[in-house]
Amino acid sequence: MRTTLKIITCLLCLALLCAPSWSADLQVGAPDEFTPLIREAAALFVAETGISVDVQPYAPEEMMDFAGAADIDVLVASCNRSGDYFEQSGHVVPETRRALFCRRMALITAPGNPANIRGFEDLDREDLRWGKIAFCSWRGEDLLKGKEESFAVTSYDANLMMALLEQGEVDAILGWDTAVAGHPLNPVVLRLPCSRYGDSLAALVPAFVSSRADDPDAAARLVNFLADNVHVSDLYLAAGLMTDGGSDAAWYDSNAAKQFETIYRNIVQQVIDDYEIVEGTALDIGCGPGRMTVMLAEMTKLDVTGLDIEPEVVEIARRHATEAGLSDRLHFVAADAHSLPFADESFDLVISRGTLPFLRDQAQAVGEVHRVLRPGGIAFLGGGMGRYTPPEQANALYPKGVAPQTSLDWGPGQSREDSIFPFPVRSFDALMTKAGIPDYTVINEGGRWVEIRK
Repeated sequence: MRTTLKIITCLLCLALLCAPSWSADLQVGAPDEFTPLIREAAALFVAETGISVDVQPYAPEEMMDFAGAADIDVLVASCNRSGDYFEQSGHVVPETRRALFCRRMALITAPGNPANIRGFEDLDREDLRWGKIAFCSWRGEDLLKGKEESFAVTSYDANLMMALLEQGEVDAILGWDTAVAGHPLNPVVLRLPCSRYGDSLAALVPAFVSSRADDPDAAARLVNFLADNVHVSDLYLAAGLMTDGGSDAAWYDSNAAKQFETIYRNIVQQVIDDYEIVEGTALDIGCGPGRMTVMLAEMTKLDVTGLDIEPEVVEIARRHATEAGLSDRLHFVAADAHSLPFADESFDLVISRGTLPFLRDQAQAVGEVHRVLRPGGIAFLGGGMGRYTPPEQANALYPKGVAPQTSLDWGPGQSREDSIFPFPVRSFDALMTKAGIPDYTVINEGGRWVEIRK
């Protein structure tokens, strides 16, 4: 019996050794920092099409050698400039170029922002020790002229830089936001606005069909899938990345945000009437161009801070504050709601309208809200038009398929493809339990809201 098993085992091993190696239908080359994300996105493509995909990583400094030597069907560049190099070298088909997501230059600091970093001007502060995650082919190096001595450490190794930040060896880091996306430290990421410092601070990450693709049609299908599929876009968002460079900020301010001005005023008045917090400090999360934020300052004596992940829209909000003559009581910061750049117990009031279903980890974000609330403070979070808005006016403004009772969620019968919300809020009770929030009240009047007390 043992002899028979040994013979069978030997035959199986011989068969494995002689079997042809497996080869995927499509070979993809991607920068090593993006490889796990591109693999996850490619898995969705495989599930939908049955076309197998293998994603191979390359180091940015080796990209040209990799592109020239590898048998690749699809190439993902690290940024626009790298994509230009691929085109100029003839390694890709230029007309197949598609943008996947956007990397943004950012100031990165420890949770809670103990160094009180606010903007690019902080590079000149003598009390700070800066690190820099080195950039490949960045067009914005001129911005750093005269600031070279600010950097105590420079390295391509993002993990090393994050370790130094965690250990307190550096106070803050300048680098691409993609270098620290998903890092377990959950650092504060303050993205810098192109409208103030130039377009080099945003870089779209493109993908191409390789000029040597064995099946150009299948390769183009994958490239378009990575660029257009809504579930892939949600993967990018879930990884903490942005999907554009802020080009729609001005349009949003002059169209969608302006359309809701009456709604914003109604909600602010409701908050004032319900909670009577009219002095102290307030935070508006997901403030966009700041129209509701400005109203809160106008209608109270509060010192108000608006926060949004999009730096260009924050620049517009600052302009609105100046136009209202309230720059002394209005402050804006481009940061991620999942890691607020404020110390514990900083605010008496926190408001947020319509932001929750765009947050990849709502429990983390709500926990941050609770952290920055002062004892006795109140947060009012959710979506809808508020109870002071007449129903006929409210119903005309809800997105397609959304009604007051389904605010923040997909409408009845909707799928992700039908909804604007990538991360719908299904249950406030479940969310508060997950976030560990003990004192809250769900409000289903004028939308779907939750009131948090501390």
